[in-house]
Amino acid sequence: MGRHSKEKRKIKISNIILLILVLIAIILIVTIGRIISNRNQNDENLKQVISQVNENIQTDTEGKIPYIEYQGYQVIGLIQISKINLEYPILIETTKDSLTKSITRFGNGEVNGVGNLCLAGHDYINNSMFGGINKLENGDEILITDLYGNIVTYTVFDKYTTNPDDTSVLESIDSTKREVTLITCSNGNKNRLIIRATEK
Repeated sequence: MGRHSKEKRKIKISNIILLILVLIAIILIVTIGRIISNRNQNDENLKQVISQVNENIQTDTEGKIPYIEYQGYQVIGLIQISKINLEYPILIETTKDSLTKSITRFGNGEVNGVGNLCLAGHDYINNSMFGGINKLENGDEILITDLYGNIVTYTVFDKYTTNPDDTSVLESIDSTKREVTLITCSNGNKNRLIIRATEK
């Protein structure tokens, strides 16, 4: 009788554990589904902003560029990488909040100006934002459009990982040229993946 009770208790515990695991799996699936759905909705909103930028790239009679805003942040340009089907507006500053919305300027670099323009973006699981830049190789092209309508092509020349405190990524390799540096997380946010490119 005692052995039979123990076996019944084991089966009951196994069933409870199985039920808990199934519930956890369902919660994870729903949560991941919501995150992906929110990212896809954000990407749709970003496409509208890209269209708005392309329609309004012009200067007025005083030479002022159009002021375009996305969810509270000024848009200062566009980035396009055809190899990985990437096209996003560039937001003026990097904050925890702005990084959830689009690609952001990290530091004070000028869009298509001489020097190093650093751009930061999350590496989302659905390959949005900078989720696919790990596929870039030397020789690949990055197009940056400023709000004057100038499009500059940059060619990738370096790719490496570094620690999050490495501020050397902000420095220019050649201060007389236009450069772009892409920054995203890697290795579970322990490192940073760096892609460096220079004007073609």
